[in-house]
Amino acid sequence: MENKTFPELKKLIFDSELSFSEKEDLAWLFAEASEDELQAAFDLFTEDKEWIKKISDNYHSKKIALLADDAEMWKKILEDEETMLKKKK
Repeated sequence: MENKTFPELKKLIFDSELSFSEKEDLAWLFAEASEDELQAAFDLFTEDKEWIKKISDNYHSKKIALLADDAEMWKKILEDEETMLKKKK
């Protein structure tokens, strides 16, 4: 079944002010997402385009923490993510 939301989400990402490599990374993050997950991200990004940068930065930080095998860094990222999401509500 073809995913209908991914191309729209990808367009939002590639129209953002992220660097090209950040755009590619973020698009890959969503490449295997479910339609519901894609729709939620699309709605979030459409509502406030600043979330594109926030999600990209968060994803990048998580990659660094994983590569560094840094549990404290990972914990801090999750705490910051939780705070960010609570502000969203």
